[in-house]
Amino acid sequence: MRRYLLASTVLVLLGTSYLIGEGDQGNTTPAGKAYRFEKLADGVYFATGTGAMTTMSNGLVIVNTDHTMLVDTSVTPAAARALVAQIKNEITPRPIKYVFNSHYHFDHAHGNQIFGDEVEIIGHEYIRKMHLTNVLQQRTNRSFTEGLPGQVAQMKQRIAQTTDAKERATLEASLGVTEAHWKATQEVVVKPPNVTFTDQMVIHKGGREVRVLFLGRGHTGGDTMVFLPAERILFTGDFFEGRPGAGVLSYLGDSFIDEWPASLERMKALDFDVIVPGHGAPFRERNQIDDFQSYLRDFWRQATALRAQGLTAPQAIEKMDMSKHIPAYGPRTGRPDARAVLRAFELLQIQMPM
Repeated sequence: MRRYLLASTVLVLLGTSYLIGEGDQGNTTPAGKAYRFEKLADGVYFATGTGAMTTMSNGLVIVNTDHTMLVDTSVTPAAARALVAQIKNEITPRPIKYVFNSHYHFDHAHGNQIFGDEVEIIGHEYIRKMHLTNVLQQRTNRSFTEGLPGQVAQMKQRIAQTTDAKERATLEASLGVTEAHWKATQEVVVKPPNVTFTDQMVIHKGGREVRVLFLGRGHTGGDTMVFLPAERILFTGDFFEGRPGAGVLSYLGDSFIDEWPASLERMKALDFDVIVPGHGAPFRERNQIDDFQSYLRDFWRQATALRAQGLTAPQAIEKMDMSKHIPAYGPRTGRPDARAVLRAFELLQIQMPM
């Protein structure tokens, strides 16, 4: 279990080059800028991190005739302020009046607090429900943040030990980003959406139609899709991520694994061309949805069978074999994430108490 949590923490620390940088190839950004923007359609921009600070998740900027909309507010208030400042300076001075949360997780919604009540923060009612709990102390947030002080200490030790000037410079840069992120997490005050919906809502504002959809439980219990029908662009958050070969799947630790494939089937029915995921680059290949449905069904089948045999979650972690999905997702998917298996056993305990 410990090695999986450590690996997850390392991904946060390396987010400056991994989680937030997967769509960065071929783009250039002035030094020091936290975000870079890619135009997807008239007035629609994909935002992703550059590595200058920890941002972790992607965003979508929608510029309308008299205002701006923002999908997801990043991992900390500091990252959100950097994003808003760059939008104002590089894209448009039109004020942000609407913000959407794709789900409740920290890396997508912990910038909410920088917005006043005059801004409508829109999300599924489940997001608000979760934000009103002790979400900062729950497993997902803790597993991605508790290890930060230890990682800072390890970086400092490595810097003290290295004699290579290039390595030292790289480590010192990473240390600066990580220390700043750790400090930024201390500022977080969770702010829930102030506008909620249950199934769908349609916004006609500023010359654009925006559909906000709940297609069923998946990555969380309240995944919010932001769909631009005229532009045929769908922002999925972490409900669906397309990163074939990267060995990284959508996080399953708070998911509804057994329901997710059916929710994805409803997503397939939407008339879109481009998926903008919460991590990674925008893409068009729909076959990736089939691959992920196959993975989820296999994961659930194996977890169910092993529990029926009387195995505990830690025992099942060692027994589950996801190697058939390596061609689609890379060698790291051969073994399941421990948190995903724990989540499967939690769901099975509710459905079939032993």
